[in-house]
Amino acid sequence: MKSYSQVYNNSKAEVLSQRKAIIESQKAAVVNVLKENYMITGKMSELDADKKAEMAKKLAVYWSPKNGLTQAGIKLLNENVLTLSKDSTVADVKLYIEKQTRKNIEPITEAFRMGRQDAVVSSFNEEIVPMIGRKLKDKFIINTVWDIVGNRIKNGNK
Repeated sequence: MKSYSQVYNNSKAEVLSQRKAIIESQKAAVVNVLKENYMITGKMSELDADKKAEMAKKLAVYWSPKNGLTQAGIKLLNENVLTLSKDSTVADVKLYIEKQTRKNIEPITEAFRMGRQDAVVSSFNEEIVPMIGRKLKDKFIINTVWDIVGNRIKNGNK
């Protein structure tokens, strides 16, 4: 017959093993979403050193080796929403604006049709500036949004 401590240790080892497997599967899920969002088709190990370091920082925002998914990681996996931070690059901000524009395409297109780009710029600034801690150029926001809504307006699509 097994002693209490043996049963306890076996149970504890099994739980820790399962927890480790869950954390690793969460990491794989986050990596896959990041690869999709940043259009990386190969393996992460095949990236150059700078790109690897950049992706490692992004992974750290969404996942930690000790606890697994962070709140930002849960949001990324459930809603496919990127989280911006002080370390976010221009490409990150552009991708965020593009995703938000696609998500809210109707009201943003209508605002552009009515000549109210300033309202769109103001809305993005209010949302993004507190997250990244620096001011965005209005022209950058307008150009990023226009790349998406421009064809809809030119073609008269709703």
